[in-house]
Amino acid sequence: MSTKASDEDMNGPGPKRGPGRPQGGGGKRVSRSSILRAALKLAITTPLQDLSIVTVAKSMGVTSALIHYYVGGRAWLTSGVMNLFYKDLIRKWPEPTGEWRRDLTAAARAIFEHFSRYGGIAAYAVSNSRFRVFQLTAFGDRDYGVEVLDRFTGLVRASGLSAERTGIYSNQFMEFIINTGHGTAQHIFPSDHREFLDKKSSTLDVSRYPNIDFAKRAPLMIDGELAFREGCNLYMLGIVVEASGKTLDEVIGMQAADAPRSRRTIRRAAA
Repeated sequence: MSTKASDEDMNGPGPKRGPGRPQGGGGKRVSRSSILRAALKLAITTPLQDLSIVTVAKSMGVTSALIHYYVGGRAWLTSGVMNLFYKDLIRKWPEPTGEWRRDLTAAARAIFEHFSRYGGIAAYAVSNSRFRVFQLTAFGDRDYGVEVLDRFTGLVRASGLSAERTGIYSNQFMEFIINTGHGTAQHIFPSDHREFLDKKSSTLDVSRYPNIDFAKRAPLMIDGELAFREGCNLYMLGIVVEASGKTLDEVIGMQAADAPRSRRTIRRAAA
């Protein structure tokens, strides 16, 4: 994954603090932990890319100098919030059952619900590559983004897929979950706009757009929850098929070969 973090960001000891704590706390107890927690709360609705040090300072009733003192610059704030987000996700991680399909589905749901709750984090994740996984950890923090990715990849790997297919499915499945969480948080699914879409589709000329008319009802029921469930089913189906040693082309070929026999069976039964 490509990032724009500098060598100093990634490998240095962290932001330098001055010789004394700046004034401006208004008598409040301020710490790096309380700052990041306050920023994460703001990220429930505010896109993380729009969450500045000034914004966080105002929400806490302190000066920007205090935020800089405890957290560092903007990159450290963004990474710190992402890492705290993933740390909270680890706390919600479902207990393993030893059955990979059940465990993978449960983990996917935990990730989906976490991104759905924090719309500002989801908005950042769908439009930025930096800090989506790898975090700045010069403060001695664990990189919880890496831990989430490793756990999720391990669940896909447990299906028996090859290294290549494990990597591809882990990446694509995670992208689907994040995007669905973002769509849920932003209310962009068809069911959120059912009245408008129903009205527009009902005015279409059926002779010109027969396929839209044929399938127009079902999409209007799609909300975040349905989109997540149906998408999970598709990914799980693909993993199960490939883990069995078959390719998609082979499965399609088997279905095509079985079709004539099925039709003959139906005709014999009818007779």
